Amino acid sequence: MSALDWAESMSGRVSFDTTDYNQGWWQGTPCAFHLDLHVDDVERFFADDEHEATCTGWIDCDGLGERMEIAEGRFNLLVAAGGARRREMRYRLFAHDRAGRPLTLAGFKEVEDGWFRDTWVDTTTLFTRLYAGWVTRDEEEGATPLATGVLHVSAGGFLGLIRSMRGRLRDKLHYGWFSARSLLQVYVGRSAAMGSTAFPGLHPGSERWQGFAPEEWHDCPARPGLRRRILAVRTEDDHDLTLHNIRGEAEPTAGPVLLQHGTGVRANLFYGSPMPRSIVDVLVDEGYDVWLGNWRGSIDLPECDYTLDDVARYDHPALIAAVLRETGAQTLKAVVHCQGSTSFALACAAGLVPEVTDVVSNAVSFHVDVPRLSKLQLQVLVPVFGFGYKGFDPQWTLRPTALRARVLATIARAVRRECREPVCQMANFTYGAGGNILWDHANLDPPTHRWLAREFGWVPVTFFRQMARCAGAGHLIAASGYDEIPEEVVSCAPRNRPRWTFLAGSANRCFLARSQERSFAWLDGLDPGRHALVELPGYTHLDVFFGRHAERDVFGHIVEALLGTSNPSGS
Repeated sequence: MSALDWAESMSGRVSFDTTDYNQGWWQGTPCAFHLDLHVDDVERFFADDEHEATCTGWIDCDGLGERMEIAEGRFNLLVAAGGARRREMRYRLFAHDRAGRPLTLAGFKEVEDGWFRDTWVDTTTLFTRLYAGWVTRDEEEGATPLATGVLHVSAGGFLGLIRSMRGRLRDKLHYGWFSARSLLQVYVGRSAAMGSTAFPGLHPGSERWQGFAPEEWHDCPARPGLRRRILAVRTEDDHDLTLHNIRGEAEPTAGPVLLQHGTGVRANLFYGSPMPRSIVDVLVDEGYDVWLGNWRGSIDLPECDYTLDDVARYDHPALIAAVLRETGAQTLKAVVHCQGSTSFALACAAGLVPEVTDVVSNAVSFHVDVPRLSKLQLQVLVPVFGFGYKGFDPQWTLRPTALRARVLATIARAVRRECREPVCQMANFTYGAGGNILWDHANLDPPTHRWLAREFGWVPVTFFRQMARCAGAGHLIAASGYDEIPEEVVSCAPRNRPRWTFLAGSANRCFLARSQERSFAWLDGLDPGRHALVELPGYTHLDVFFGRHAERDVFGHIVEALLGTSNPSGS
């Protein structure tokens, strides 16, 4: 029986104010550990599925005082984790703080195949949580972490690990061969996943339910007095979506209203900000049964390629059918934003949403007008980056998942100097040219600005290619060849004719206010006096929903539109 020993050091940051890995890394305090790892039986180590070594050493975290000696620790090397192309390297370290209280550091390295994953980043990035008490893996799901963040192995640290290895030469070679073979099994071959990993977790797919049991009512996070349930929806083309149903204490009296987010965000866009009252609070108070869809562009769902046509053809009809089935209603109203709006416009043009009576659309719908530099960015950069990128993810500025991701994140941070928040920089870079593309920073309070750092994620190049064509044409252009959807969307009247109210931020530089003005003029020509245009002075793109004065300046217009009392001439 032979033994093997080596050492490993990692450092990074963890935050005691969040349970999100990326935010913990960006906003947290320094945290590090040094491990001396030991395998007493090398043959057993490689033969056993858990590939477990024991650890001693220390943990050092600024928020916990003095350096803590590890009383007991375990490390698992590249264990199978939910698929042939996925492995994990797991760490569980037990220590005591200076007051003698037990503490656990639990972490995992997620080694997974994907377009925007590489071996170096995966094997040197540790998603880390600290827990009060000695918490086992089985107990971790129900435990509340003290701190969350990310630790890394440096290049020098990796070389130090190799140099520190002690044991027989053949055992060292066996360790290297086992590691190399496992990594080849993960990474060699056609990529099986998009792999942006915006929301890493111990339990894949848990983000879809946001930590709650499917379909069960629970208190709506950060929204006192509201309760929520999350339901599964499956589309005709086999994509899994979700619906968030939010209600107050009283039963709804005004029927269902469905809210649809833009691309690369999620349903929480409408109610998750730390502002005192969201549009969801207001709609619940008005008696509406509020439903929020997570269509395939949501960051709560697995990454995929898609076009607006796919969303129009499959997602909106499936979500609407689910709401009507759950409520027993025959019709519903909708509030749609950005690409939730353009795809909804395509669905109306195709006659796919006949149950919808009223639509409130923000920012863009049938017509697409963007600033000249943004159009140039779409028409030049999208084809260039399309050769090496399947999509873009603002989270790369916090935690790039590959060298290519780091390159683009560095460019975005160099170009966007009006804000120091990394995700804000890349989100605005991704969706336009110039400053304040997605919001006017003067309209956001600091807590909301910080919250936004976790609400943007992966968007595929397939979407940007279609949007480049639409921007060039000045209106929606179909991209997927579905028979129901006309290629030139504004070449004929929509087959579904709900009443539309168009919201247009006067300072919107993501999509110019003229986009909504043209769509209103077009529909008003088809149905004079039926539709409405509401200009929002001083607002841009997303601050319409979470600007510091949005309740005062915007939400009343949305309620009036749903009631059918908006001023058709615009106000």
